[in-house]
Amino acid sequence: MTRKLITLFLIFFVISAILPPVLGGNVLINRGEAKYYIDKYQLRTLSYPWDSTESISAWSTFKDNESFYLTCLKVIALARSGYPRNSSDFQALIREIESRQGKDGSFPAIITDDYIEPDSEWFYWELSKAAGTGLAILALLEAGESPDSKEIEKATRFLLKNESENHWTSKVYLYWDKTGLHRLNESPSLVATAYAVAALSRVGHNVSREWEWLRERLTPERLVEPYADNFFTGFIFPMPYRDMRAPYESVALPLLFLREENMTVPRKTLDFISSLLKETQYVGNATLRLSFKGVTNYTVEERTYTANGWETVKTWKGLGKNTSIKLGLGISDWGSRFAVISREPLLPGESGFFKGGMRLYSELPRNYILFVGTGYTERGVFQFSDGRNYAVIESPNLDGSWNHDVYSTAIALIWLHLAGEKGGNINDALRFLELATPKESMSFDGEPYALIALSLYGRVWEENKPVPLSKERERENLNDLVVPLVAGVLIGVFMGILLRRR
Repeated sequence: MTRKLITLFLIFFVISAILPPVLGGNVLINRGEAKYYIDKYQLRTLSYPWDSTESISAWSTFKDNESFYLTCLKVIALARSGYPRNSSDFQALIREIESRQGKDGSFPAIITDDYIEPDSEWFYWELSKAAGTGLAILALLEAGESPDSKEIEKATRFLLKNESENHWTSKVYLYWDKTGLHRLNESPSLVATAYAVAALSRVGHNVSREWEWLRERLTPERLVEPYADNFFTGFIFPMPYRDMRAPYESVALPLLFLREENMTVPRKTLDFISSLLKETQYVGNATLRLSFKGVTNYTVEERTYTANGWETVKTWKGLGKNTSIKLGLGISDWGSRFAVISREPLLPGESGFFKGGMRLYSELPRNYILFVGTGYTERGVFQFSDGRNYAVIESPNLDGSWNHDVYSTAIALIWLHLAGEKGGNINDALRFLELATPKESMSFDGEPYALIALSLYGRVWEENKPVPLSKERERENLNDLVVPLVAGVLIGVFMGILLRRR
């Protein structure tokens, strides 16, 4: 009898292990802390509006384009993080996307920012319906839309009709505040092609030629280096406080979908961007560099906030015109400040905090000697009645982020995930995202990108990938066979036990 009970227990154990995944049931897993932060970002993603002061362009002219882009991004981030696809607020986002489809099957253009021209970040804007249409297809598929739906079929026909020699393009505009937008030309676009290739591949089209065109151009030179020497973009990677994006930022999302279609970025490019990201993350040690023209008699004081206010904890004197002070700043609730005191004008050169060859904010304010007055309080620079010049440099908080910004940190984490990077300081970056507040998001799409990054590293992204229609049907057919088979086995076991007992 004992042997029979053991056999029966083993049968039930095997069935309980196999039956739920076969039948497609959802097994509730307690994700603990990770789930808590994903849930938090889901709510922030749902509620975050388009804001021209934090958008890609910073121009209200592109509000409709960027609002549509944000809606698609929300759908993808929410769906892949496990948010209920049948909820009313999620379905409202889907209806918003579908309402924006044109008669030709296209969806609104989105900004691509990958036009290769000197100083293009200041003078040109690129808008692409192909990129917007590809993004819309991906969002609808993530929402559970069938590839055979009329919206996706019309959008697919638009992409195929508007392909140009194995790639897709963006319309390049020159924008002036007084005269508005003026179209200049049509330019091949890495971002538009990436979205189009990912979308078409997902609905079953052969895009091998188009992928080869794109892959050949996914190089460090095209994605990063045109911007690296620019005064405004050479400080940090990703770059803070700007109204443009380098191509490596704009192409990050479609590259995730391309990888799922077995199309990966060249290893050389992944290694280059990974190394640059590791160099510029706010972790480890930083160096305070001071460079003055002729000033040698000054003092540097490191000050830390205590219960008694700001107190000097360390002092350096007589450091010369060019000085490097190596610092392990750590993470402080209140941070540190470095005061530079001199009787002569400090006229800075390359002063500021550096990590490797990259400058970290903050830096000694420029040309401050020309602006003696009340503005110094806000700039952290003062001139006293005794003739002393007094500058304050806020130390960068080495909090594991990039740029102390949710968006920048999320984009960096996505690239490191694409490169297969593990360990290292990734946990520090994830912790920054988990603890960051909306105030630490300088971009209107920071919340959904952070949700995507947390989903990737929490292994939720793959789990919530929508099942293709053909696979769903295969699973249903399998269920039709498995259920009677399992029931038959159980009935046979019980009948056998009863007969043996008799």
